[in-house]
Amino acid sequence: MNMQTTSPVLDLNSTIQEYLVQNEKNWTDYNVPFADGEILEKLILQNNYKTVLEIGTSTGHSTIWLAKAVAQTGGKVITIEIDENRFKKAKHNFEKAGVSHLIEMKLGNAIQIIPTLNETFNFIFSDATWNAQPEDCYLNFFKLSEPKLAIGGLYTMHNVTDGFGDDGRFLAYLEKLDNYQTSIITTSSAGISISKKIII
Repeated sequence: MNMQTTSPVLDLNSTIQEYLVQNEKNWTDYNVPFADGEILEKLILQNNYKTVLEIGTSTGHSTIWLAKAVAQTGGKVITIEIDENRFKKAKHNFEKAGVSHLIEMKLGNAIQIIPTLNETFNFIFSDATWNAQPEDCYLNFFKLSEPKLAIGGLYTMHNVTDGFGDDGRFLAYLEKLDNYQTSIITTSSAGISISKKIII
């Protein structure tokens, strides 16, 4: 008799997807749209990235998409959130989605936390809330974390086209760098910039 079995990875992927679909309309607190979450997962899977840093957890929607991706590549996510209330909500959401074991949560100011990280990352997603940091925070986040991004890795940032994130200085800075190739995806009105670190 033939017995069909599914792998733990496929089972987990199905569980996470079900949670995301069921809660698609329930995310507030500056979380990314569902379509943007799908893009983040796709970028990680396409490149088989394993080490992911997220700046700005909020209550965890984007983080769950990132965790869904690394569950399939065999990696992990480090995520940073400055607001304790959102941090606690995100922790609860990770437990409900079944992804807690894939995520290392850090509570505090990313400006202070990023320099303490020893990992080299393949993928960085910046989505800190614009009103919780100094006005030049997005550029500072990049300058601090960019040295920790591996060659061939992607630095991505949310809210580059909707006025809630970059005011133009971040993208202008990227244009001056010879070792990054940048494009923008507008799956949603928020916009995601995608910058690949290359060898010159």
